[in-house]
Amino acid sequence: MSGFPQLPPEVLAALAKENQSPKVIALIATFTGISFFFVVLRFFTRIKFIEMVGIEDYFIGISVLFAAATSACLIEGAKYGIGRHMITLPMENLPLLLKYLFFSILTYHVSLTATKLSILLQYRRIFTLKEARMRIYAAMALCLVCGTIAIVCAIFTCVPVSAYWHYERRPFAKCVNQDAMYHANAGLNIATDLLVAVLPIKAIWRLQIARRQKIALLSILTLGWFVVIVSIIRLVILVKVAKHPEDQTWFSGPTAYWSAIEVHTAIVCATTPTLKPLIVAIVPGFASRLGSKPSRNTDGTVNSNDSTIQRRFMRLQGKSSQSTMEDDIDLEVNANGLVTAVPNAHKKTGQIHVTRDIEQRSANVFDGSFSESDSQKNFFGSLPARADRR
Repeated sequence: MSGFPQLPPEVLAALAKENQSPKVIALIATFTGISFFFVVLRFFTRIKFIEMVGIEDYFIGISVLFAAATSACLIEGAKYGIGRHMITLPMENLPLLLKYLFFSILTYHVSLTATKLSILLQYRRIFTLKEARMRIYAAMALCLVCGTIAIVCAIFTCVPVSAYWHYERRPFAKCVNQDAMYHANAGLNIATDLLVAVLPIKAIWRLQIARRQKIALLSILTLGWFVVIVSIIRLVILVKVAKHPEDQTWFSGPTAYWSAIEVHTAIVCATTPTLKPLIVAIVPGFASRLGSKPSRNTDGTVNSNDSTIQRRFMRLQGKSSQSTMEDDIDLEVNANGLVTAVPNAHKKTGQIHVTRDIEQRSANVFDGSFSESDSQKNFFGSLPARADRR
């Protein structure tokens, strides 16, 4: 490549042998396959077990398509020089390499934004209290604004746009400081990742459920922390690339595969919680680990095979329950969603009929079987109920 100092042939030969492109391609292809597999399982679960596909599922579908486009662009970019020393590349490779890089940046931001919106829409389905909804809507607006800014900045990095991949046009074009823009967008991305990860913590911790259930729900809902870690790693690598303008194609190798890892990890983290019905079908004991309670027959025996009743069975705990309820009274939910407290088979206590609709959101948060009814508005606080002791 012209414009570089003349190096001895043996040095050039040694540099030409150094090639990260196979590693870049292998990692990108692997994570692309993993995220695509998870999304297929997600839609299978929704259709097979829930018989409903929500708007959050469509957003994750959009995300995986743009993530796949990101992977395709980065793989093609690797074929033209990403992961190889710039001095060893033919000059004609540069425009194609930069064009693939340009479009990979656009699809990268679209995918991440769609994933965050999918997660927040899932939160919206779970948390119905007005206070929580307002926070979710604010987070959605912020993520959408940040994503739009990143996409617009990526498109108009240079004006005219084609100057991005035609270096000979740069002297006659207006271009922003690319490194500063990349770092700023990465910082905003980390900030919104953190926001999405921490948003449900307060709401879940205020639930009137056992601490073990809270921890289980938090561990599922806040998988986004993995994405935060990957985003930070990617930013560190971007800073390193900026320090080596003389050989950016070589140092961009890790940037390429970490960018792909980030978008695909985000999709996997957003999709994993929705697979609970499928996992429970394969491993029935998994539901009880998250706090689901099996139903009871009239003789007090447990009917663990009735998955429908499993999803609609709960114990009242916390401020709204009697202190003796945990030991003496079981709660069952009839077909109309009415919770009835019946005496334990081994105790002689009166019945309590709770005349308020209650859903066990803690046990089936992600299986999509809950509705958006007014009876869920006490989800965040205590659960008042009118009881008549007979």
